[in-house]
Amino acid sequence: MKTKFFLAVMLLAFSTGMMADKYLTVTYNGAEESISLPLVKRIFFQDDCIKVTTTNGETHTFSLSNFEKITFTESADAIKSLPEQEENLTYKDGKLAVKGDGLLRIYGMSGTLICIAQVKDGANVSFDNLPAGVYIVSKDGKTIKVRK
Repeated sequence: MKTKFFLAVMLLAFSTGMMADKYLTVTYNGAEESISLPLVKRIFFQDDCIKVTTTNGETHTFSLSNFEKITFTESADAIKSLPEQEENLTYKDGKLAVKGDGLLRIYGMSGTLICIAQVKDGANVSFDNLPAGVYIVSKDGKTIKVRK
């Protein structure tokens, strides 16, 4: 019954245009994780978990035993908990230093994909053409926030 209700809520949310500048926020173990609605591809139950897959190939898994609630929010509070540096992504003085080859994605705070590029090891990505703000950068399963 919970599954049918949950799926009905999700269908209603997507069909009524809630996707623009909104987030799916999952609360579990007292923590929150926010995912931009335009990136949500599929939500399903598997192995006593709720799983959310995104258009960029990521899968977010939440154990039902720790699950508290799912809400639609105007802002992504979970972004506060993202690291500002990772071993393969380092931002300093307007430049993002990249270690390793791979696909790099830069998102705005609304979840809009701003840039996607295939990068090579040692690349330095300039943020000079972007306005001041907070950005989310993702590469090889690692995600950081960048304050410009």
